[in-house]
Amino acid sequence: MGALNGPQGITIGLGVLSWKAPRTLSQTLATYADGDLFSLFDDARILFQEISDQDRDVAEVFGLSASGTTNNIGIFGGVKALLEEIDCDYVLLLENDCPLIESHAEAVRQLSAALHDAEEFGIPVFRFRSLAAPGQDFATLGKFRRYFDDRLPFVTARAAWLARIRRWVRPRKAQRLQGIAAYAMPDPERVFPNVFRRTERGNLVTASPYLNWTNQSILVRRDWMLNVILPYVAAHPSSRLVNGFSDVEKELNRPWWRKQRFPIGLAPGLFTHERVDR
Repeated sequence: MGALNGPQGITIGLGVLSWKAPRTLSQTLATYADGDLFSLFDDARILFQEISDQDRDVAEVFGLSASGTTNNIGIFGGVKALLEEIDCDYVLLLENDCPLIESHAEAVRQLSAALHDAEEFGIPVFRFRSLAAPGQDFATLGKFRRYFDDRLPFVTARAAWLARIRRWVRPRKAQRLQGIAAYAMPDPERVFPNVFRRTERGNLVTASPYLNWTNQSILVRRDWMLNVILPYVAAHPSSRLVNGFSDVEKELNRPWWRKQRFPIGLAPGLFTHERVDR
């Protein structure tokens, strides 16, 4: 298991999905190289969609083999291909715009703790996007505040009153947002004791009724993804496609996901979101 201190006999892989973003990918891989991230995994791969010579050049600079498709197969197709290629018990799924913002030692600590908690408590997915610094395009935090400003310090009386009104008008939406408290406060398990618990290793655990699915920076149990999640997505396509393909998030962020009560782990986080190819 590389340099990790995870459960005996458990393997872990790293899969990066990239499409037409060589500058962003190069910036991201530089942070992985600086943090010696690849040494922590039993297998590490990058899947390029519509692979180009520039993509191959970026991979060569970082000493990585370049595999890819000549056409775009979408996020669903890319994730499925990565999971089929990486024969490990768990796979950390990243995208080309997820730079590492923590040290090598912290990466070892967080990944080891998540693997132990995943095995001990049957947690099939862990979020690794930084709770403190989630980066660009994290609009969900603003939505959480609209419904729960009264649970946060230093808000006006009017904002607190509006938050309570919104929860009363849309209680189901409020429930779905409670898991975002992990990004808004240091102790969500105290404020939302029925939504969170904290393990002895310091990770937060919630469940799918309270936190939506995300593709970004997640550690997943490979067999669960291949046998449960991706077959569901394939059988229930969304009419809202991205570049003509399923992006997994739209298919999963529906009532089915919330009814399953899948455990979701939240590590303090190793990655942020920063894209430079626009």
